[in-house]
Amino acid sequence: MSQSNAHPIQQGDSQRGSSGTNERARSLKQSLTARRQPIAKTLREMMVRTWVRSMVQLSTVAPLCLRLAELPLGPYKDKRLLLRYLGDRPYISPLAQVSCANLQLGPKCFIDDFVTIYAHPQAQGTIHLERNVHLYRWSIIELGNGSGTLRIGANTYLQAGCVLNPFISNITIGTNCMIATRCVFMPYQHGHADPHLPMREQPLTSRGDIVIEDDVWLGAQVCVMDGVVIGKGAIVGAGAVVTKDVPPNSLAVGVPARVIRQRHEETPSPALMGLPDMTSNMNSNIAALSQERRGEGL
Repeated sequence: MSQSNAHPIQQGDSQRGSSGTNERARSLKQSLTARRQPIAKTLREMMVRTWVRSMVQLSTVAPLCLRLAELPLGPYKDKRLLLRYLGDRPYISPLAQVSCANLQLGPKCFIDDFVTIYAHPQAQGTIHLERNVHLYRWSIIELGNGSGTLRIGANTYLQAGCVLNPFISNITIGTNCMIATRCVFMPYQHGHADPHLPMREQPLTSRGDIVIEDDVWLGAQVCVMDGVVIGKGAIVGAGAVVTKDVPPNSLAVGVPARVIRQRHEETPSPALMGLPDMTSNMNSNIAALSQERRGEGL
């Protein structure tokens, strides 16, 4: 009996021992794999940095090397890594279209793929981008005939698809501004006074320069028209058409844009929104109802 009972116990111990050995082997394999992954990642990063640094240094004598420096980098904004190795040199993507004799770029400016900067043959104005200005892909800057000038302050970023046309009048954007995708700046209008002449043949008109002061945030697809000043610290909501000045530290929305509150206020002001003051109306109704009931009691 003792021998027959011992046999299944020994077999179970053997299975448990085999299972434990397999688990330890799997754990060891996972541990080794986990250790190799950071090492491989670190080695790749070191190789990328070495390659980029070498190509950037060679790009001063062979501009094609700057294109080679981009190869191991990721798409779109990953290319900003190049600024780390360019020092104070600005970066203009080889895929950008730049045709402007009066273009002045500050240190560490970033001109992304497919950005267009163009000046008409008779343009007399300038484009001045201060330190660390970023223009992202599909954005277009166009200098028209005349002296219209564009100036963008330091640390201002314009996201993809923005359009800036300083025809006749100037466009000035301050420092530390956030310009969301597809914003449009138009400091001019097409003339339309003569109904007998096609509008495209009538002279351009303007109410004045566009001025965006420091620390302004424009939401997606904001359109800023001629003669507008947006004050320091203001926020303009997405899709707004700004035809009048926006005071500093205020929030404006709508078409045409109107101020609904100041930044320090938690809720919009009914008066600023052009809406009736529901609180005062409610209090008036309650007072009238109480007076009516008192009259009935008499």
